[in-house]
Amino acid sequence: MTDDIDRAIIEALHRDGRRAYTSIAAELEVSEATIRSRVSRLQESEILRIVALCNPLTMGHQSLRLMIAVRDHTPRSVATALMQIPAINHVSLTAGARDLYLEATCRDLSHVRLLLEEVRRVPGVATADLYLLTELYKDYSWVGLRGGSGQSGSAEGADAGSVSARIPG
Repeated sequence: MTDDIDRAIIEALHRDGRRAYTSIAAELEVSEATIRSRVSRLQESEILRIVALCNPLTMGHQSLRLMIAVRDHTPRSVATALMQIPAINHVSLTAGARDLYLEATCRDLSHVRLLLEEVRRVPGVATADLYLLTELYKDYSWVGLRGGSGQSGSAEGADAGSVSARIPG
């Protein structure tokens, strides 16, 4: 369970994922040890992940999204198999017309073709709808956690984010 201090730590790291714990401690008026232990607990419980982000399109790579329909297997079992493919960096169960949502990054179109072949070979994959990104404006999926999930703070710094957080309701 998270509290106001955890949320403030997440917000501070959201603004700058490389920010020193001493600086965060001073801002929140707690000890550095408190910040260090709370960040560690948040990471261990998979509520917080500190990451570096880049726009793959600016590096000449292909960024794509896939919507997968599953047949004759459970969506969870197919998701588990798809997680093992290195080019896939996001796998989610969905509600709606398709069972799974995937995000992937490929070196080039040839790599996209190979990835699609690999995805289609996974037992249970019935169809794979491909969406190839042509321009990426924003890809900080955790920003939507603010407000509605109990994280307070303004949207200031949203585009500079480097922290992924799942905040329990």
